[in-house]
Amino acid sequence: MFARLRKSRGWVRFRRNRSANIAMWVIGAYLLLAAWIWTTEGAQSIGKNTGWWDISDRPLLGMFLPDRTLERVGPAQVAGFGLEQSVRERTNHADWLVKFVGGALQDVDRLPADSLITPAQVLARARLSERRIAREPPEQIRAWHSQAGALFENIDSARRAGNSLSLVRVRLAALKGRLAEASRFESDDATGARSYRTLLLNAAEDLQFAVEDAVKVVAADDPLSAIELDPIRSAVDDLSDAPPDLSPEAAAAMVPREWLKELERDDKQSAVALERRVEQPLKAIEGLVAQMLPMPTGFEGTLYKFRLSLGTDRQGRSIMVRSLYSAKIAIQVGAIVALVSVIFGATLGSAAAFYGGWIDHAVIWLYSSLSSLPQLVLLAVLSFMFIGSPFEKTLLPVYAAFCLTFWIGPCRVIRGEVLKIRQLEYAQAATAIGFDRPYILLRHIMPNTAHLMFINFSLLFIGAIKSEVILTFLGLGIKEGSSWGIMISQSQPEVVNGFFWQIGAATVFMLVLVLAFNVVSDALQDAFDPKHVG
Repeated sequence: MFARLRKSRGWVRFRRNRSANIAMWVIGAYLLLAAWIWTTEGAQSIGKNTGWWDISDRPLLGMFLPDRTLERVGPAQVAGFGLEQSVRERTNHADWLVKFVGGALQDVDRLPADSLITPAQVLARARLSERRIAREPPEQIRAWHSQAGALFENIDSARRAGNSLSLVRVRLAALKGRLAEASRFESDDATGARSYRTLLLNAAEDLQFAVEDAVKVVAADDPLSAIELDPIRSAVDDLSDAPPDLSPEAAAAMVPREWLKELERDDKQSAVALERRVEQPLKAIEGLVAQMLPMPTGFEGTLYKFRLSLGTDRQGRSIMVRSLYSAKIAIQVGAIVALVSVIFGATLGSAAAFYGGWIDHAVIWLYSSLSSLPQLVLLAVLSFMFIGSPFEKTLLPVYAAFCLTFWIGPCRVIRGEVLKIRQLEYAQAATAIGFDRPYILLRHIMPNTAHLMFINFSLLFIGAIKSEVILTFLGLGIKEGSSWGIMISQSQPEVVNGFFWQIGAATVFMLVLVLAFNVVSDALQDAFDPKHVG
């Protein structure tokens, strides 16, 4: 079958398609990655069972082991490509790293006096993949940690001032919103006027208290510290003593507009000054972190930079490693599902068309019944069947759900093709000679449907990958480990906070693989499908 396919005109036409050749190279790269991961997983399994070796600590060989994809390599939500993040995010990262070192120092303090484990060994065990605590005496690490803690006290005071400024900003926006509502009340609406005056008074009081609190916590040289509070206090008193029938326009006129503009200007300047107050101690803390947790050098340093090339997720895990490992899961699911579905569907479709009779009726009834159900609902029901079973957290539910539904397409296509082929001269001649019907089916009929099998394999490969991502995103597919569906599902809180590295990486890696198979599928149809061949 394969030799005949390689000698056909369609194969030559397919080989001349440049876009298909590029897509094949891309698919080949994914396959090589998957083969590497399968090989290292197999080697690790053999080594563990026999006790001969353990490659989990090998920098390169153990990079894509399942446990290493769940390993923490740094702070949460580090941006990819080494892009510099905001001061707040850098502060959070430095804070986590300092606490990480502090946790290792606490483990040192818990060592009993007669312990055979030295403090240096305890510090050496605390690591973030290839990044380890410096090989310095514990006393030196503790001194650096204390310096970083003292600097964080300055940052904490600046953070409190920043929270107060944020509250001022919110209260100012609320008061300006109330002022903009003054013109919408009717002149004879006494109830609405009284309600508006009350709301305006509450907004002005909230702003007054927020500014008073902010003035107490900002630095003496911040612009907001010198703002005059008498205008807003007078406005609050005037609104409190105003007559009940005061019009909304008159009430709004009591609020000092120029003072609000001055407050808005001083607030912006104080925010800039506050960021400068944080920047200086933050740089010092980052320097101390670099001493306590130096970046690895040499080959390990290159691997560590590779891990951080696409940043980290909310658990501090490498997005790059998880994305690449998920490619292996996608290829594994796509290949097994497509292969089983094509073989099963082609066998049923060929037998139904060639033998006819009750076999044909049974096959038609079977795929017609399954086709009448929405595919996503059917996949969900089949996945639910394994909940609570020992196979729930394996890939078996995904394989079973997909293979029981994806065979329908190949079965229909192959059945239609065999109905046509069995009427051709060579099939009739083989029957007249006296060959057995199974021999004719396997030797003469099915080999001439090979092009349709390849096309359907490529299409089902794509469908299986996309369906796995959808089911996993809905919580019905892969439950544990790494996959593009899990990454997209776990990135929902990150997207809300404006962190798109995890969902972007999973989407791009999936897009490249699916696009490559789409190009190959189109090229196969153009080369082999008689409906597309000109």
